Amino acid sequence: MRITAKTTAPLIFTLAIFSTSVCLAGRPLTVDDANVGDVGTGQVETWYARQADGADVLTVAPAYGLMEGVEIGASWSRDITNNVNTTAVQAKFRLTPSLEQGCNVGAVIGVSQPNDGSDNTPYLNGLLSCNSEAGSLHVNLGANHPPGGPTLKSWGLAVEREFGAVTAHAEYFGQEQSSPTFQVGLRAELLKNVQIDGTVGQSSGDALFSLGLKYQF
Repeated sequence: MRITAKTTAPLIFTLAIFSTSVCLAGRPLTVDDANVGDVGTGQVETWYARQADGADVLTVAPAYGLMEGVEIGASWSRDITNNVNTTAVQAKFRLTPSLEQGCNVGAVIGVSQPNDGSDNTPYLNGLLSCNSEAGSLHVNLGANHPPGGPTLKSWGLAVEREFGAVTAHAEYFGQEQSSPTFQVGLRAELLKNVQIDGTVGQSSGDALFSLGLKYQF
């Protein structure tokens, strides 16, 4: 995955890991699910986020179902406050079939690049999704290797459930050397194939929120 740290570049990168291209979980989740879009279908997500460090970030993230079990995605994030752009590209794989009642696994591999002259950061994320009548559980375990630093482990846990036309979620995620984030969110269909969503959360005692739209085609 979404792809929340205390510094701008790790923050945007963490979101790129978790949330660049999500399908069943979707915005506004930051923790990714283990599913991919159908072949020939795609989506474009865009959202504004006020981060825990006070930075205002705009993100656009398209994704496309390239072949059975494979989805390609990208993201472009603009940190308006600190004048930093970060791009990411990735491939997402559904490794076992999705189940309405049961679990499946997936994986993401990608690379993130800020425009501050530093080298790119490769990342890998393992995904687990379990579905039941009570809702869905998503678990992420991953790692990334920023330039000039050690490999950092990342993790995330999310639960979501439908309540009529609205789907609610709660999630907890983080990365080594950064404070974890807890947030809750809602999403609903605004128009056909158009979703509106939002989150509120906290990291290290600081509030954060996001508002977004997703168009599916």
